[in-house]
Amino acid sequence: MSAEGVGVLVATLAVCLNAWSMLYLAKQTKAAARQTQVAMEQAKVSNVVAAVSANDTVLGSLREVHVLMLEREGVREYFYGGKPLPGTGPEREAVLTLAELLADVMSSGVHVHARVPDSGSTGPWGDYCRHTVENSPVLRHLLRAHPTWWPPLMSILPDSLLRADDPARVPAPDSDRADA
Repeated sequence: MSAEGVGVLVATLAVCLNAWSMLYLAKQTKAAARQTQVAMEQAKVSNVVAAVSANDTVLGSLREVHVLMLEREGVREYFYGGKPLPGTGPEREAVLTLAELLADVMSSGVHVHARVPDSGSTGPWGDYCRHTVENSPVLRHLLRAHPTWWPPLMSILPDSLLRADDPARVPAPDSDRADA
């Protein structure tokens, strides 16, 4: 066989080997793309499950606070009906404790929904929190008295919501003041 014949044979083998390598690479790329697509679908499902779970946890906590409200007649009005905080006594302490629990739940909900935006409830939860604070002199009083206790909740409230109420409507004993 002549040198030209050997050269043609080597070139032909090189072209065949290159074609085989390209086909094998294409097959591997297609398999990797399929695996990536499966992983992305699994991640979407995981995100949806996490969102549902997080939302359910927050709503479960809110239900627990509402059950506590049901146990005390008329206490719901302090949070949803604009009823002012009692001036003194055991009812004041009970209402403030419920307000702290409700603020904990609302703040936790804001935090959870920010972490799991796929829940689809971020907007409605923020609306619920703003509406509740707007309609509760007790919560506004508590948030003004302790502005650093619920940072996630505070971050979604407009400053106008936390301006001082009429002092006659929400009395603040020394023990509730932020500087006390």
